[in-house]
Amino acid sequence: MTLYIVEHLHILYDDVEDIKFLGVFSTKEKAEKAIQMLSKQPGFKDFPKIIDDNDIIEGFYIMKVVVDEIAE
Repeated sequence: MTLYIVEHLHILYDDVEDIKFLGVFSTKEKAEKAIQMLSKQPGFKDFPKIIDDNDIIEGFYIMKVVVDEIAE
């Protein structure tokens, strides 16, 4: 079984990160729909996905997880 975890990363300063766990979804499409909905909400709409000079990604991301398998 494959699941999709949605989180949001906001870098506060230097190496201090604020990571919010937002949910687990059964399909990538459902995870993307959740991001579309949440991206309009206060606290999220101010921090869209970006890549800075250090290749640090800030914003929403989806992690694909396969249940009962060892991560590679």
